[in-house]
Amino acid sequence: MSADADVLVVGAGAVGASCALHLARQGLRVVVVEKEGGPALHQSGRNSGVIHAGYNVKPGSQKARYCVEGNRRLRAYCEERGIATHPGGILVVARTEAERAVLAELHKRGQGNGVDVRLLDAEGLRAQEPHAVGIEALHARDAASFDARAYVHALSDDALRAGATILYDTRVLGLDEADGGVTARTSKGPITAKALVNAAGLYADRLAGSLAPDMRVIPFRGYYAELVPRRRDLVRSHVYAAPDLAFPFLGVHLSRRADGRVIVGPGAMLAFGREAYRFSSFKGGGLGLTLGWGGFWRMMVKPQFRRLVRDEVAKSLSLKAIWKEARLLVPDLRPEDLCKSYAGNRAQMVDRKGNLVEDIVVRQTPRTVHVLNAVSPGLTCSLPFGEHLAETAAKLAG
Repeated sequence: MSADADVLVVGAGAVGASCALHLARQGLRVVVVEKEGGPALHQSGRNSGVIHAGYNVKPGSQKARYCVEGNRRLRAYCEERGIATHPGGILVVARTEAERAVLAELHKRGQGNGVDVRLLDAEGLRAQEPHAVGIEALHARDAASFDARAYVHALSDDALRAGATILYDTRVLGLDEADGGVTARTSKGPITAKALVNAAGLYADRLAGSLAPDMRVIPFRGYYAELVPRRRDLVRSHVYAAPDLAFPFLGVHLSRRADGRVIVGPGAMLAFGREAYRFSSFKGGGLGLTLGWGGFWRMMVKPQFRRLVRDEVAKSLSLKAIWKEARLLVPDLRPEDLCKSYAGNRAQMVDRKGNLVEDIVVRQTPRTVHVLNAVSPGLTCSLPFGEHLAETAAKLAG
């Protein structure tokens, strides 16, 4: 089979761009196809812009290993490439004895992952964040903010300089795999390669087809508010509530971005489309696939999930609902201190039993590698994870 590339990468988000860069550095012919006009226009560019430390992921998981290594490498890469960052770490705040028990579990996980985590009393919390209130806090000192979109642009530029080709405005319509390689049918004609990496994010399960019969992407819309400029001094770095460990969402938190803005959120509402960044939007489609998936209904019948949906709908419709939750962490916050900001979508995999899949899921055929689940902190994981995907794809390409 005469190939246009050694490896074809679908998707120019953080994972796809990292994979392409590592492939190109090996001297392989790499082509990246991206349906948008530029990189990082969905999950990789619509997020809180946090370099996570790895205190909340389960020790021994793939995600834990990649997050801890990714934190170190990502901070070094941003310094090397001049990408804006804001250090200061994350404070996870407990307001009750039950939440203090959650912090103890997070502290245990962080130590198990080799993360620099420390428990602070109420006085230590105030020293770090004078306007935050709680009885205890977990301080993950290696967390930071960064310009996520600039990071992915830098990865893409470095991949191009290393010899990769990136084709924007090119949508993959289907894949045909043969003994000698794989052909991607695209909106601009067929592209052949010896191997392919599917890093299509919100559309990864569609591209994988029959390789993922047991799970589906269920999009969750994350809506952010932000502090008006005159009130940004309420938060120095990142203030998080103690999370519900039954779900992979972190709840409403206040985060100082690398550009100085302070965002409040996100919510985690079920989205009506895979690119639905407004409450009533159906953009990106997929609602029919969601409603037709048995795992979705098994998820919905769980009482704790129905409570989550109820609360998140309120936060998606009302700044006051976000304020009511955020002021529990920062009591000086007033309703008028918040204004509307932006939204993102999380490509959350749900299995047949209605469980939200937490760890990274990658599946292979003889010529393809499919990244089916790489949700938060996937951005933090992207350098070591992309390197691993590149090594796997290079072996498939022969």
